[in-house]
Amino acid sequence: MEKISFNDVILLNEALSDNQLNFRVHLRKVSNGQKIWIEPLGICACEGRYDKMYEVIDKYFQEKWQKVVYTDGKMEFTLCNNNEMKN
Repeated sequence: MEKISFNDVILLNEALSDNQLNFRVHLRKVSNGQKIWIEPLGICACEGRYDKMYEVIDKYFQEKWQKVVYTDGKMEFTLCNNNEMKN
């Protein structure tokens, strides 16, 4: 499993903002690693924008040769590198 840096969180949140997507990605250290989750910033502001938000997140990590694995109703995610996905 790959780790996400605080710098990645900042850049990813900027990419979401640049695409007028009202979501924010959060990162917290937990006992077994990291917890990364997506916060919608208002129900109406996010309605119909989830697919675009996932597209921005996926593209950001694809450029870093990482794959996003979504959990918890696609509101949390972890990362793995492309080699891990092949095994």
